[in-house]
Amino acid sequence: MCVFSVSPVLVILIESFTAGNYISFPPDSFSIKWYKEFLKRDEFIESVYVSLYVALMASVTSTFIGLLASVAMFRYSFFGKKIINLLFMAPLSLPGLILGLSLLQFLAINSIPRNIFTLSLTHIVICIPFAIRFITVSLTGVDPKIEQAAQSLGANRFYSFWFITFPLLRPGITASFVFSFIISFDEVAASIFVSSTNAMTLPVRIYAYIDQNYDPLVTAVSSLLIFGAAIALVIIEKTVGMGKLFGMK
Repeated sequence: MCVFSVSPVLVILIESFTAGNYISFPPDSFSIKWYKEFLKRDEFIESVYVSLYVALMASVTSTFIGLLASVAMFRYSFFGKKIINLLFMAPLSLPGLILGLSLLQFLAINSIPRNIFTLSLTHIVICIPFAIRFITVSLTGVDPKIEQAAQSLGANRFYSFWFITFPLLRPGITASFVFSFIISFDEVAASIFVSSTNAMTLPVRIYAYIDQNYDPLVTAVSSLLIFGAAIALVIIEKTVGMGKLFGMK
């Protein structure tokens, strides 16, 4: 199963070094010309900046909202709690195409222009459920009596949460940020409907390019995304640890 899952990635990596002008496997000869071609394409470089900006906005905002929502729904009981939880988790039950089409219709009805701001809002909506799940998992391992003990010693609720609970939630918060960033950066289905000529993410740019071209440039771009993800995972493993990130250590 591992070989079956990884083999398409290996094919893309190998194909990105082809010297030919068409996608074929295995390559007849090898070259890095398609990586050089990527650096010459201003539209791809611009889409990289857009994707990084949108992913950063989505990961930071969704993690912040997810932290507040997780603490409120996990620690407290209030009227409408189940309904609010269902609303937060609703994007998980909707296919990306349906969500994107619905958002496009909402923007059109209200005469809201499609730009990088609306694109960021779309990605925030998509990432919030994942942020809430990661942080809620971390909350289950934190005993609320620790905060109560701090408050009994004179600390108010803010200080007890910030200095006691928040450090214990860092693995969940880190996981929320990292995976929200990855989900946002790789999002295609909903982004197709909300993107515009001035705000187009890299995955949407690749999708549009494949529709009109059949050269190995897309394999080089995809390989760069794979390399970036691999580097991010190595950094996480060396600094935080993947096991600790998921609460397994």
